[in-house]
Amino acid sequence: MEKDWEKVFETKNPVFAEIIKAMLLNQEIPAVLINKTDSSIGVLLPGRAEIYVPLEYAADAINLIESNEKEL
Repeated sequence: MEKDWEKVFETKNPVFAEIIKAMLLNQEIPAVLINKTDSSIGVLLPGRAEIYVPLEYAADAINLIESNEKEL
């Protein structure tokens, strides 16, 4: 990931990560999802899905994720 981006969320559930990414994009926060699950063994050993945002959006993204945590 480029140096001006920060990881704001990580999960073992890539579908949940897609929901978080969509929520950020809906609030006009640029977001990128990186799925680190190995597709050949993903069912047996789930990997991680990580969401990154530009540094200037990191605080807003974290606040948005935390404030909506109970609804997600």
